[in-house]
Amino acid sequence: MNVDAFVVAEWFIAHNNSVMQLSFADEMSNLKIQKLLYYAQGCCFAYMGKELFQNDIVAWKHGPVVPDVYDKYQKYGRGGINSQDIQKPVLSNEHEILLIKTYNAFAKYSAWELVNMTHMEDPWKMTDFQSVISKLLIKNYFSTHHKDIVVRDDMVENIEQLKEIGKYPSNWDGEGAVAFSDDFIQELIDLISILKIQPDVGATGRGSIDFEFGSIKPHQKYMDFEIFEDQRKVHMFKKDQLDKTIEKEIEMEDINGEIQQF
Repeated sequence: MNVDAFVVAEWFIAHNNSVMQLSFADEMSNLKIQKLLYYAQGCCFAYMGKELFQNDIVAWKHGPVVPDVYDKYQKYGRGGINSQDIQKPVLSNEHEILLIKTYNAFAKYSAWELVNMTHMEDPWKMTDFQSVISKLLIKNYFSTHHKDIVVRDDMVENIEQLKEIGKYPSNWDGEGAVAFSDDFIQELIDLISILKIQPDVGATGRGSIDFEFGSIKPHQKYMDFEIFEDQRKVHMFKKDQLDKTIEKEIEMEDINGEIQQF
């Protein structure tokens, strides 16, 4: 089943808001959303062999555009779409992973860099101005040039692991452990999606989820984040190769920075 382009746009805006809180990202502009919609459609063709959404993509002066979605966000002009009212839509695992991969591959570029990229690609180059870009043309181009974007990796495995943890019922450990909320699991999925180094992920009966890096063995680097759903507290334990240890409480938005220094 495909997804409406308006839903995909809302997902990109909401996900970008999360990334802005957890790490760093520019605000999402209407121009940038249009290019991400195009790349998401193309990557879906490459990954699933079918369209992501039915909405037409049109060749405009500044690259591919979904006109109806453009009209919805036109009131923001060239600025960022900073509405915090947009909630992340619930998608299938396959679609969410596709959009995370698309975001990671292309949202790091500015809107104008994306415009220039689309101008060098066949779907826009081979389509008359203000004409609908052929979905077959998009499919053929992306299947050749961008198929590697959506390959399976450890990030995907961790996302799927978190989704499975999110299904745990109350007392899942037989000792009174509570179930995790959908919002908490989604926050951790958003966090996992931006990490350059992926952890080993596991749940505890203390209402927390562990992210582990490295090895606890002597003279090896190790780091653990125990992330508690209650008040989103994070306990960090770190050990260097000299077995010197550090323990402290940090915020969720500090996790990525600590990992980058690991």
